[in-house]
Amino acid sequence: MPIDFPNSPQIDDTFTVGDQTWVWDGFVWRISIAQGATGPTGPTGPSVTGPTGPIGATGPTGPTGPQGVQGVTGPTGPTGPTGSTGPTGSTGPIFQNVDGGSATTVYGGSSIIDCGNALGV
Repeated sequence: MPIDFPNSPQIDDTFTVGDQTWVWDGFVWRISIAQGATGPTGPTGPSVTGPTGPIGATGPTGPTGPQGVQGVTGPTGPTGPTGSTGPTGSTGPIFQNVDGGSATTVYGGSSIIDCGNALGV
């Protein structure tokens, strides 16, 4: 007895005649074989991890490459504040010039030094 399949089926459409079911795969009707119930899951087998292998030797270090060129000098930073004035030092020697017989104090003081008429007077 011939089977009269439906016209214009869509992919995964099914068609059953008696105890047989067919599925449209986009090109042909394929018979679908009924499968029995799924059985219970079996016990888990042993899980064994093998030993870790030895670590390999470290290779030699390669040569150092040439040094690169020196970079440019950066900008000069800002000038800091002026420090406080230091203490006044000790007073130095005092000189006097003798001019034409009269003592004239050049830097102040009391020691008279005869400069031999150094002022030309």
